[in-house]
Amino acid sequence: MNTKNIKVVYTSRYSRGSYAPVPKVQMEGRWLEELGFSIGAPLIVEYGEGSIHIRTLTAEELAAKEQREARAELEKKIAQLEKMKRRAEKEAASLSMAAEPSDRYVAQQ
Repeated sequence: MNTKNIKVVYTSRYSRGSYAPVPKVQMEGRWLEELGFSIGAPLIVEYGEGSIHIRTLTAEELAAKEQREARAELEKKIAQLEKMKRRAEKEAASLSMAAEPSDRYVAQQ
């Protein structure tokens, strides 16, 4: 396994009305692409005490991620439709109804 020496650097992040320094790890270079980390590739970061493991998602993990995202989008759309349906039902209930004599609708024989 090859190694790369990099440093943890600091960047500022705005939080609760002020900027605070936060640690940052930045990696770049063609060597990433050579290892399968192409631009736009979805990654998973696994971490534990003193250790970070970065890898690309497997096809199964990517399919599951896309399925979760699609399900979340569908649930959002269903909620929007339910809200629209309730609003339409409320508006329909508030409309005044006009009645006409029923003999007008008797079938002609």
